[in-house]
Amino acid sequence: MTRSLRQIFVLLAAPALLAPVMAMASPPLNADPSPKASNDLKARNDVSQPAGPKPEPRVDVGNHPSALKAQAQYGVSAPREMSDKNGTGEDPTRAAAEDFLHRAYPAADLPFSATLNAIAGFNQLQRNTAGQAPVGTWSLIGPSTANFPDILTFSGEEYTTSGRITALAIDPNCSTGSCRLWVAAAGGGIWRTTNALSSSGPSWQFVSGSFATNAIGSLIVDPTDASGNTLYAGTGEPNASGDSEAGMGLYKSTDGGNTWTQLAATVGPITTLSPGTGPNGTYMGNAFLGRSISSIVVDPANANHLYVSSARGVRGVSSVTGGVTSNPTTPRPPFGLFESTNGGATFRFIWDGGTPANTLGSAPTASIRGVNHVELDPGFNGGTNKTVYAAAFPGTAPGGGGVWRSTDGGTTWIQIKMALNSANNTDRAEFAVTKLPNGDTRMYVGVGNTGSPTPAHFYRSDLVQTGVPVFTDLTAAQVPAGQTINYCTGQCWYDNLVVTPKGHPDIVYLGGSYQYGEYGGKSNGRGVVLSTDAGMSFTDMTWDATTDPTPAGSCCQPNPISPNGLHPDQHALVVSPSDPSLFFEGSDGGLVRSSGGFSDISSQCTSPRMLTGADLLLCQQLLKRVPTQLISLNRGLSTLQFQSVSVAADNSKHVQGGTQDNGTFETYGSLTWPQEIYGDGGQSGFNAGNSYLRFNTFTGQANDANFQNGDPSKWVIISAPIISSPEGAQFYPPIIADPNPARAGSIFQGSQSVWRTQDWGGNKAYLEANCPEFTTSAAQPGCGDFVQIGPPGATDLTSAAYGATRTGCCMAAIARRAADTGTAWAATSTGRVFTSTNVNAPAATVVWTRIDNTAIPSPGRFITGIVVDPANANHAWISYSGYNFNTPAQPGHVFDVTWNPMTMMATWTNISYNLPDFPITALARDDVTGDLYAGSDFTVMRLPFGKTTWGIAGSGLPMVEVPGLTIVPSARVLYAATHGRSVWRLTLACESADGQGDMPGKNGGKASFSVHENDCNESGDSANFNDPSSGTAFQSTKVTSVAYDGVAHSVTMTGLGTNNGLPVAFTIVAVDSTLVPPGKFSITLSNAYTDSGNLLDGSITLH
Repeated sequence: MTRSLRQIFVLLAAPALLAPVMAMASPPLNADPSPKASNDLKARNDVSQPAGPKPEPRVDVGNHPSALKAQAQYGVSAPREMSDKNGTGEDPTRAAAEDFLHRAYPAADLPFSATLNAIAGFNQLQRNTAGQAPVGTWSLIGPSTANFPDILTFSGEEYTTSGRITALAIDPNCSTGSCRLWVAAAGGGIWRTTNALSSSGPSWQFVSGSFATNAIGSLIVDPTDASGNTLYAGTGEPNASGDSEAGMGLYKSTDGGNTWTQLAATVGPITTLSPGTGPNGTYMGNAFLGRSISSIVVDPANANHLYVSSARGVRGVSSVTGGVTSNPTTPRPPFGLFESTNGGATFRFIWDGGTPANTLGSAPTASIRGVNHVELDPGFNGGTNKTVYAAAFPGTAPGGGGVWRSTDGGTTWIQIKMALNSANNTDRAEFAVTKLPNGDTRMYVGVGNTGSPTPAHFYRSDLVQTGVPVFTDLTAAQVPAGQTINYCTGQCWYDNLVVTPKGHPDIVYLGGSYQYGEYGGKSNGRGVVLSTDAGMSFTDMTWDATTDPTPAGSCCQPNPISPNGLHPDQHALVVSPSDPSLFFEGSDGGLVRSSGGFSDISSQCTSPRMLTGADLLLCQQLLKRVPTQLISLNRGLSTLQFQSVSVAADNSKHVQGGTQDNGTFETYGSLTWPQEIYGDGGQSGFNAGNSYLRFNTFTGQANDANFQNGDPSKWVIISAPIISSPEGAQFYPPIIADPNPARAGSIFQGSQSVWRTQDWGGNKAYLEANCPEFTTSAAQPGCGDFVQIGPPGATDLTSAAYGATRTGCCMAAIARRAADTGTAWAATSTGRVFTSTNVNAPAATVVWTRIDNTAIPSPGRFITGIVVDPANANHAWISYSGYNFNTPAQPGHVFDVTWNPMTMMATWTNISYNLPDFPITALARDDVTGDLYAGSDFTVMRLPFGKTTWGIAGSGLPMVEVPGLTIVPSARVLYAATHGRSVWRLTLACESADGQGDMPGKNGGKASFSVHENDCNESGDSANFNDPSSGTAFQSTKVTSVAYDGVAHSVTMTGLGTNNGLPVAFTIVAVDSTLVPPGKFSITLSNAYTDSGNLLDGSITLH
């Protein structure tokens, strides 16, 4: 999971968190590489080795035809991959610092009023747009089927993936012929199938189009409705990652998901507090607005009685970083546990994760992240049995976290299972309760954090409903040892599930994240393990038994694995109501189900795995009962979380883009997209002169180049100079390919400096021979020739060398225009804006001029986009994240900026107009019409050229966060990269122009001509000429479309006409002038024909 946004938050308190995250030093050249992680773990942004066991050596695969499969498994990995192996986890502060920059900067918090105002403002924008003429309809371009090629998977077999799944719900009446299953995606909403057990694969229907957000955290079927038609869906993802979006409340359906109602869920008035501090006001409103709903339970004896838990979430994910969360000093709904007795109309807040229970966050043990799980006692009846169990993240002082119990319905609470480490506020306990034959309540608990100093453990108590429960450490008791130790590695705050099927108290599933150091050795990864003896022993569900061990001598020894397996990061699991052995599992890689049968493949442990001693015993235990078959159910689920997309210059349907935890994909127009490269995909790009050349980025500062049309086996490392530098960067650094074909070898990447290569990263032959992605460190000397551009000692644009204001962190945006020879714009995460007029010059001679400090209106906030005017390199449009609330003296989210190099002053014009006060996540401009498009947490907006009113751009786009926009004006298409609904395309309106003019005719009369120009269909362009006095007529056979792009040029149009019955050749010149505004075209008739030796001319501007 290294190249993902799954970095947990710290309590944000001050702008001191703006310090950039520095790259680590490179390892020794002869350092042994660690085992390659799975498809989501090809990280290279950090290259130092952590303390701990020595990495296992890579298998020598030689020149075997299938060697790349093995290299994909055993290539050089980053230390955070090793962290997964050794249990230290990912850096839990990185995303928080970036998130703070992105959304709250320069203030220390985000007032909840800003969230409320943003929601209200968006609703008003929708109402304002409703009466306007439509500007097009969005269409999904995919992927509906996202395929990993065999060379990029662990197994060496293809796999179909989808986006992150956070919750699953199954119809209690599920049968082989008719089985309804509902899937909740992190940012992709709720999908339903009625044939989940179909042998040909399920068909999927998106059913949450009416939601105010499609970030979903929890989903259940009401146990009081035997038909299975009543559902509750909690919005907001509670997984504590940098892209776990906050929600917009609680929804209910009574018809299986066909229609939904947002419950009022009113809470208050209540006095709210900041964790560990005092009162900050009174709140009354929706209990879950701006929070993430982690679990929902319905009283089986009373359908109107609900318990709902909530946690923190974020708002706003741009293409270079995640969203933000904080603990504001203004009133907002608390996160914790709520109870409703009227079906969700109102709630009361009953627990904040600590004790005493009603402190609303002021007690030191109160959770600073929220309540992550709640269950009712199996005997709960609301009368004689009011026992509720809940788990919460720890608070600001030791003693919190773990699992708690209330026997009075939520009024008082006691801790019954301590946190593994309550001083670590990432410590997460997941649990499941079940009724034993003797009537007592059994509880299974899995608990862990970032993995240090104690790895995750698994526990059980058979009497938790009363008294002081005694928990057995099953991890320590299991023989052989190692079956559940460290089951969620250092990611328990993100990957952690415990499920025991109702009526089967001895069956328990435990899920977390892969054990990469064990994979293909003493285990199959232990992503999900299953026990049928109450947790005393487990077997590995991570890979199935569909193939025999790999034949000796083939490429992938010693990893004899099947073609079918689970993604490394697990989030949800449900079982068939009639068969607890048949499970559906949701992860960062979508949905997989098991066949329900099991096979013994433990013979692999001796041959070819060649294990001995304790490792052999563990392997034989784990592999003696694995799934007979695991089946991907992802075909048709369009839920990938894209950061941005790039488009080839020679084919507007050739699109590629990076996704969270699932790599980079491409398409030529099909809904089926193959993966080009693994990892956590960030930005991507094509060479403007040759689309066979492209690049991709991972998290941190790692990037690859490809000279072979995206061939997955031909990616090469080009980021070594950047990785090896001490500079920090955004989670996904900004990077662009030069848009001018004449400079097509240039790539610019932003860390603290702007870095440049002018030959696509280096010599092709050298890079392909010495820097292959599968086996090379991202810091390998010679792998890439990026250099910092700018004066020696002053390349860092975030430093005090460019002033005392807005220092810190990293580059946020870089932009160029195709026609200009030397100009570039760049911006930082703190609001600095720079221009340069000589970025093509030798690196040390490049000069950057800071322009944001020359005008008061320039906001000091995170910059999410720059679009340079094609007609004027000193003119651009700039978008900002954050809220006006935090920069009241410099409000605005979109600006029209003109730099005057003569006066060295910039003019900043706020063109936000009627935009709500919410972050803009992306910006694009239609250079044909002059219209602007802006992405947001909700949708895409449009500002027509010359107008002062923004509206919703097009119809049909689901309510979804849009971190990236890419426009191709000449092809009349706009692409939206969405956070959970894949990629969408808006076909832009075509501009056509008609005009006519005249000139002196041959015999003293007038000759006339007319032109029709259509910028979407060149075959509809025409030019006509007629001189009645001479009998001369002409109609062009072809007029080349001349779309306004601000670049002065002319196109010659020729054809045959008649003159007094004789054929005559005519020439018409269409001039596209930089002086002609958008939507207008200048047509000149030159040398049209001769009147007594004189050349006659005429011209007209078309509107």
